[in-house]
Amino acid sequence: MNTLFCLLALAVIAQSAVLVDKQDKSAAARNNINIGGIYPGDRLLSRSYVYKPAVANTIQFENFVYREYRGDTRTRISAIYVTQQGYYKQCSSTWIRSGGLGYPDVTISFQSLRGYGYYYMIDIWGR
Repeated sequence: MNTLFCLLALAVIAQSAVLVDKQDKSAAARNNINIGGIYPGDRLLSRSYVYKPAVANTIQFENFVYREYRGDTRTRISAIYVTQQGYYKQCSSTWIRSGGLGYPDVTISFQSLRGYGYYYMIDIWGR
């Protein structure tokens, strides 16, 4: 009886592990930022990439800073798209630390889980 119970418990655990793995492959498991909108008259102010390879037992952190340097202080950000690139299981976080929509600058923070890296494409639109 104990052997049958153990086999049944292992089957349930194995099935749940497969279901979790299937969920990680979806686009919803990615940590992207999509705020604002692109409208007629907007232009791509910046397209940049941030990349940190995985390092064993290390949490990696980086701030990406965009400032409008063209001398036109009237330029304002209307959309920010931060899209995870590459392998789906990066396990990283991203958030806007300061600035953003309606400002001429933005600071975006990136942080990996211990032992993982990250790779993002950053598009900043404005007028």
